[in-house]
Amino acid sequence: MEINKFIDHTLLKPNTTEEQIKKLCEEANQYKFASVCVAPCWESIARPLVHNLCIVSDFPHGNCSIKIPRMLSSVDEIDYVINIGFVKSNMQFAIEENIRTMREMSGNKIAKCIVEVGYLTDEELFKIADLLIKHKIDFIKTCTGYGPRDVTVEDIIKIKKHVGDRIKIKASGGIKSAEFMKQLIEAGADRIGTSSSVSIMKEIQS
Repeated sequence: MEINKFIDHTLLKPNTTEEQIKKLCEEANQYKFASVCVAPCWESIARPLVHNLCIVSDFPHGNCSIKIPRMLSSVDEIDYVINIGFVKSNMQFAIEENIRTMREMSGNKIAKCIVEVGYLTDEELFKIADLLIKHKIDFIKTCTGYGPRDVTVEDIIKIKKHVGDRIKIKASGGIKSAEFMKQLIEAGADRIGTSSSVSIMKEIQS
């Protein structure tokens, strides 16, 4: 198993610096990670340095209206956060409209929807998953890292059982060891979002 190809090498802290972004890109190239995932403000710095660039939208709380950043045409993937307030208010039309708009505006870019599993009941989670599948979103993603908890293996098992092969799964939130990462992949995760990518690779290689 080529673990590196599952990893979105991520840095989304609010105090991230330009130097750290450049280092992130260097690490991604060194280990040949699936992508680099950064905030939209760092697009112009990261774009020339990596082969596959992912930006986030409505991060981390999903309570902005859907607005695709202007630089979307120059990136390869986008991770966006579902509006949890809409979900908890059972505003199905508004939720579906946001998902539909995201798919239309992202065009042929890979689109991943962060559902923040720690806030959701199973019923809410499955309803969102079904809408993502309906509108051909590429990935359902578990957590932002700023929610009430991190991802668990049980989350991935549950999601995989419901969605099957109809949509891919990105596990994220608190993934800091190679063993945990392998467990998530074995449970059905197709991509891993983590800021501990390098330490995980060193753990595997040691």
